[in-house]
Amino acid sequence: MKATIPEARRREPVLRPRLRCALELLGEVGILADIGCDHGRFGVQALKESLCKNVIASDISAPSLNKARILAEKCGLENRFEFRCCGGFDGYIEREADAAVLLGMGGELIADILESRNYIAQKLSRIVMQPMRGEAELREYLYKNGYHILDEAVCLDAGRYYQLIAASYEPENAEPLPSFFPKGWYQFGAKALEKRDELLLPMMERYLGIMEAKLENAAKRGEPPEALVREVGNTKKLIELFNIDAR
Repeated sequence: MKATIPEARRREPVLRPRLRCALELLGEVGILADIGCDHGRFGVQALKESLCKNVIASDISAPSLNKARILAEKCGLENRFEFRCCGGFDGYIEREADAAVLLGMGGELIADILESRNYIAQKLSRIVMQPMRGEAELREYLYKNGYHILDEAVCLDAGRYYQLIAASYEPENAEPLPSFFPKGWYQFGAKALEKRDELLLPMMERYLGIMEAKLENAAKRGEPPEALVREVGNTKKLIELFNIDAR
């Protein structure tokens, strides 16, 4: 007789690759703040894998927060959740969470959230971020505001590459961009390059193709923007470095 998957397991949502990657960067923490928790799947999985003891799940959307509450109840984890309807860290107090995740929002918004309640963000032992765009702006903020980049990763999810960053506020340990990196250029992560993340190269190659096409079109209309020329040149430099050191 063919084995069947129990009904409860069939209904359980599968964690998307970008969220799985964020879990790997998170590691084990105490109280986790899931900022912009949406459906709550990340917090549920973090508890199931014993990566945290409790979750404070917050979202500016009451309907989204309710979805997270329903999922927690279905999984029998409602007693380990606290739900708050608020934006960013607005509904938090200092040191009540040990770590935080900010996933699936713009990089500039993430930076704004960290800055607006920096007395909370700076006390966290680890912050895992997955920007949907604005990676350079977020990374620049972190480098210029005393954050230490702990780790970085690249994942491929539904045909799209995502960059993830784990950081903590440690001015005494914060490092500048490595000397081999283009000065003041934050599009890609130094940590990801240093550890030769296997998805970093194809992501950079895709990015280079897009930038070269834009540069070609701009050149046809006249003098191409200096910023675009810089994007192409810097990406080529990092691809070359990746290939040289990988040999």
